[in-house]
Amino acid sequence: MGTGGLTVYRECTPVVDANYRSDNDRSPAEVIVEAVAEAAETDPIELPPLYEFIDADALDALFDRHDGAEETEALLSFNVDTWNVFIRRDGRIRVCDATRPTDPEPVFDSSPA
Repeated sequence: MGTGGLTVYRECTPVVDANYRSDNDRSPAEVIVEAVAEAAETDPIELPPLYEFIDADALDALFDRHDGAEETEALLSFNVDTWNVFIRRDGRIRVCDATRPTDPEPVFDSSPA
């Protein structure tokens, strides 16, 4: 992720990786809900509403493009029940199972999605 090196560590087992792309017809929230549903092995409509866990404005702001900000490193994380959700500015999404602890490791490696 750039030369500055933002490194955030996780202590949970990754179970689903997804990718949000601004050029598709799904919102970041829709991609995240689908990833959490896949991790939970359930239908997305069976999950509690995402707004109970994260401010949608914060989520949108992560992906909102500002002049000169494309290279800015940013990572947002939050929990949905026992799932830890990590979202990187470049669209990478990782859902980890908090009930399966691991030794600390970087959430994402340095390569792009």
